[in-house]
Amino acid sequence: MIKFSVMTDQELMLHLQKGEVSAFDELYKRYSKMLLGYFIRMLNYDKPRAQDTLHDVFLKIIEKPELFDRTRSFKSWVYAIAYNTCKNQYKHYEVVKEFNDEIRHTGNVLDEKFLISTAARMDGIEFKKALGKVLEEIPFDKKTTFVLRYQEDHSITEISQIMECSEGTVKSRIHYTLKILSEKLKIYDPLN
Repeated sequence: MIKFSVMTDQELMLHLQKGEVSAFDELYKRYSKMLLGYFIRMLNYDKPRAQDTLHDVFLKIIEKPELFDRTRSFKSWVYAIAYNTCKNQYKHYEVVKEFNDEIRHTGNVLDEKFLISTAARMDGIEFKKALGKVLEEIPFDKKTTFVLRYQEDHSITEISQIMECSEGTVKSRIHYTLKILSEKLKIYDPLN
């Protein structure tokens, strides 16, 4: 009997390409919970929609395992599929809202340490609700970059691979998003 639990993700994909469904079961076990959390955050905490989207992604994997890009890690590849699926949903449901005016430069841009310390000091539920509301308002690519970096803990390099853009673009999106958050969430800044 083949022991799928000790195989790498890439090895599991090779077995799935040969039609061994148990390899798929192991991949689902490894990634479904993580991806569901990503979808819940990206789809504005709509859990049924997130679950449907999760199943759509895994359906794509089981139906066309030959599309696996062996030059990438499975994790980056599956997150790229997840990202593109969310992107298509945003387009379909017209969730992305464009800002009409540029955000004023406040000179007080939040950094990563400030976000983490503020979240720890503030009422977690209230801060998360406020953060979620602001993230609903920003463009899809910037929201995705923020979620992948600060809520999914991906590196800049991984995000650039997932979103198929340069690391400079990722850094720019993070800077822009932090600038928006510093303005919209300044009531949570203990220095104000």
